[in-house]
Amino acid sequence: MIAYSLGRPEARFDEAAQRAFYANKRVLITGAAGSVGSALALRLAQFGCAHLAMLDQFDHGLIEVVEAVRRAAPKLQVTEALCDIRDSGRLDAWMRRIEPDVVIHSAALKHVHLGERHAAECVLTNLVGVRNALAAAANAGASHFMLVSSDKAAAPVCVMGATKRLAELHLIGFQMERNPAMRLRSVRFGNVLGSQGSVLPRFAAQIEAGGPLEVTHPDMRRFFMTPNEAVGLILSVAAVDERGASGAGAYFMEMGEKISIMDIGRELIRRSGRDIAIEITGLRPGEKLEEQLADEHETVSPSQLAGVFRVSPLAADAYMTSADVAHLETVARTHENAIVRQRVFAQLDQRLRRSERAAG
Repeated sequence: MIAYSLGRPEARFDEAAQRAFYANKRVLITGAAGSVGSALALRLAQFGCAHLAMLDQFDHGLIEVVEAVRRAAPKLQVTEALCDIRDSGRLDAWMRRIEPDVVIHSAALKHVHLGERHAAECVLTNLVGVRNALAAAANAGASHFMLVSSDKAAAPVCVMGATKRLAELHLIGFQMERNPAMRLRSVRFGNVLGSQGSVLPRFAAQIEAGGPLEVTHPDMRRFFMTPNEAVGLILSVAAVDERGASGAGAYFMEMGEKISIMDIGRELIRRSGRDIAIEITGLRPGEKLEEQLADEHETVSPSQLAGVFRVSPLAADAYMTSADVAHLETVARTHENAIVRQRVFAQLDQRLRRSERAAG
């Protein structure tokens, strides 16, 4: 991974507490072939899980992470599950077979501008897929469900962020509908340094090709976190016993000051020792100059984890029922992307009771 300084101390999470929680538990990770999913799998392989199941539809990536885990923990019981989270029947069958105690749902479509062009796909993966995983986990008797969300779920202006926010609200709706014994939580991420499709490897590839290095806007800034922080945040939030915090909560980590994308580009060019031009290409659809971790439609309170905060919706009806998700699924399967996008934001505006959308 390309090294880059966050300009702040790296957050540390209690690995002893994580190990104590996950030891002898059966854990299933969706999206296990992704950057975060594979990092989670390798960390959990060290914690003495009773069984680690890795689920993804990307066959080559799934093989790679399963083989890496087997090398790291040869005695660990491992299951590879080649499955699409949109396929509720197959997902339910895998969950019942594995009987996980903990489900970490990291499978998602994460690219902002791609999601703007393929709104229906975002709905089917980021919302319908969460519904499927939630129901399957509950049916299989899981005790903990963790949704990996995004900072783009706060004041969302892109379809990816909007579907992530609706997925967070579905956790609340699911809890109201079924009152499961399963603990439901989500975490909002910043950009993970070096992850698939992120700015560091993209800039590195452009520099290697001789440029130009493409920056969409000179004033764009983003929150960043290291892979270790991402893994520690997920595993710690899922494990912590938040006394007095009822309901399906969303959590985020304090990540310090946002970092200039332009500064990252200039630093990587400086390190390369090459004369690389920077080209300003303009904001793409769905992009904001700056992200945020919470918005005016929710309350923020400290959690029992240092530097980690919990957010809760202000509106009493800020939740998505299974029927709401089914309605958007029908829209996604039968309408053009422009209509799907409009319906997604109409649903979100109604649920949050927001009259004005955040500026892009």
